[in-house]
Amino acid sequence: MSSNDILLYPSLNDNIISRLRLQKQPFFFFYTDKNDDEFELVADQIDATDIYAIKDEQGVWTQNDNNIGFRRRYCLRTFNCLFGENGVACADAVLGMAIQWMSPDSKQRGVVPFGTFTQNDSIFEAQVDKIFGKAQLRGEVCLSTILYIAEPGHPSDNESYLANTAGYVLGELDSCTIQLDGTSSIFPVYEIYEPDQPLWTLQCDWDDPTLDSLSECVSINLNKAHKNYPYINREDNRFDSQLLAEIMASAITLIINQVRFESGYWEQITQGKDLQQGSIGQAIFYFMKTLGWDVSTPINTSVSARRFFEQRIQ
Repeated sequence: MSSNDILLYPSLNDNIISRLRLQKQPFFFFYTDKNDDEFELVADQIDATDIYAIKDEQGVWTQNDNNIGFRRRYCLRTFNCLFGENGVACADAVLGMAIQWMSPDSKQRGVVPFGTFTQNDSIFEAQVDKIFGKAQLRGEVCLSTILYIAEPGHPSDNESYLANTAGYVLGELDSCTIQLDGTSSIFPVYEIYEPDQPLWTLQCDWDDPTLDSLSECVSINLNKAHKNYPYINREDNRFDSQLLAEIMASAITLIINQVRFESGYWEQITQGKDLQQGSIGQAIFYFMKTLGWDVSTPINTSVSARRFFEQRIQ
């Protein structure tokens, strides 16, 4: 709810929320392949905010070529304060919880209900699951946990002022925003179809690696037209994880070394100074500080990259 909303009925406020014993796990993000096998995606928090960049440390997932899903568990142990004349709903109403999602860039929104409870229940436990289709979402997506009236009650004389319409949203319990573009994937990997071309190619086109976006200026292209493509295709029974790991490690090493030999940027990047969010430089600094890569020399960079991908591409 915005500060300009006119509230016609009592709704959730900080006092009520503080009295709830709400336990919730972090969101688990993932994508699935054609066999419905799940692969975890990392939600990297941005500067102590409620914004998380979705990344695939294995370098496979992109929002355009794969689906994306989330899962989260909730437990509500104390909720009597929600019901009755001092609460937000009639004593015999049925309340529900849901995830309300909104993607302004995709011009889409929706609600995912995942459980209901009454005043007579001793505990509420539920899990929410949702999978979006490939390319369905882009940009930033807001995920809000909301409380709503699932079934109206029968108001007593002291409850006539309470909301009592099915579907009415009583308020928000928490929210976060995920980013699917820009910083969404550490490694910008694409599939192409180009006969008579190598199995993979690398394209780099930046002016200032401390400012220019990794996702917009770099692409690692895997050639589906090549005879050996089945060996780097996860969905093929000939898939060779070692080959894909070598390709990814070689490509990232080339990117880092390309930046290394451009004058004026390397010291700034390795010190993490004034790096644009989602830039090539920020990605390199992430490899160093968060992933622990040794990028002091081209050889050490190659070893770090190979070790990283061999552990994660299965």
